[in-house]
Amino acid sequence: MLSPLETGASAGQNDLDGQDDTRPEPAIIPTTLLSLAKVYIDTPEQVEITSKEIWVDLCSIRILGDGDAVLYQSDSLMVKGRGNTTWNDFPKKPYALKLNHKADLLGTGKSKRYVLLANWMDRTLLRNDVAFELARRTSLEWTPSGTFVELYLNGQHQGNYWLGEKIDVEGSKFKADYLFSLDTSDESEVDFYTPFGSWPNTRKYPVQIKFPDRDKFERNAFKGVVLQAKDIMGNLGIAIRSHEYADMVNMDSFCDWYLVHELTGNMEPNHPKSCYFHVRDGKFIAGPVWDFDWYTFIPDETGLGIDHSLYFEELMKDPAFRECLKERWEALRPGFATIGEYIDSQAARIRTSAETDKELWPCWSMVNGDEALSFDDAVCRLKLAIEQRIDMLDQEMEKL
Repeated sequence: MLSPLETGASAGQNDLDGQDDTRPEPAIIPTTLLSLAKVYIDTPEQVEITSKEIWVDLCSIRILGDGDAVLYQSDSLMVKGRGNTTWNDFPKKPYALKLNHKADLLGTGKSKRYVLLANWMDRTLLRNDVAFELARRTSLEWTPSGTFVELYLNGQHQGNYWLGEKIDVEGSKFKADYLFSLDTSDESEVDFYTPFGSWPNTRKYPVQIKFPDRDKFERNAFKGVVLQAKDIMGNLGIAIRSHEYADMVNMDSFCDWYLVHELTGNMEPNHPKSCYFHVRDGKFIAGPVWDFDWYTFIPDETGLGIDHSLYFEELMKDPAFRECLKERWEALRPGFATIGEYIDSQAARIRTSAETDKELWPCWSMVNGDEALSFDDAVCRLKLAIEQRIDMLDQEMEKL
């Protein structure tokens, strides 16, 4: 397999941005804060942020901790909208942040790129955060980390947000030759369609190349990357259908990715939406995971939900994959079973903020079914959903 550099990338583009200065160091936002950090963002002349394509430059940012101590500040922040449905259709907007220099806001290594997730349709505000914690308890090599904050935009309180790491090969904790996102939510951004679909469905999947970055290529050079990426994805489909994929797939990562989605009840791989896979040294690796706020953690949902989507219909026909899946479930189940302690600690931390957030942004989506519940009842329901999904997976693994 040719590297992206051999298909026309500019010199040095495949070097990970900031890999030399992602050494562990104290977080700018300490985990020991008694209350949520406050993030103040002001745009020049208080201009509104109205686009997810165009950055608003020269914004200021201040992050305050306990007693309003200044933890971080800069006058060179860039901000834009992010997301698809969440940006276009929901009142509480998510944002992308770009600093002009790397900063270790979370203790995860220095980076320029962060996100602010609104979690508007989630009464608990916890769905994404809990799903990421579940993923961190697997062998998946990198999962975004973040923390809950209070956001103030141009002096107006915007409520509770999750400030976290952006999925990005450059400056992140994992290396890749390619990073793909399979996502039907905005097909205007599609680079190519897979030559395969979900079997026996012949529908082809839209693929966005998230890495290499097209901006670092000459005008026509990225076409070569697209053609090569399409060929790589096609070869993967052929190998999986023939069950001759052992040298092409990190099987543990596919099993763990699958189990996180089944445990959370996230059926969006069936679209698909926000499904990331990366390629390194000729091998496909599942992940990172992303986007768990839509119809997830729902009690009384039974049975496996994504075994007929993406690659998994064919993988499930392979005895070797089924055996690996059972082994991974046995290894991961103890860590999954104690997630309730993490949920309780996070719920206690954001309870007051969550009540204020509901007053600021009452939710009318009725997607997750807990919108009318109290915060504590919604959290209990989330925990119940996980308990039920664990029991369900115990039964389903015995059937494999």
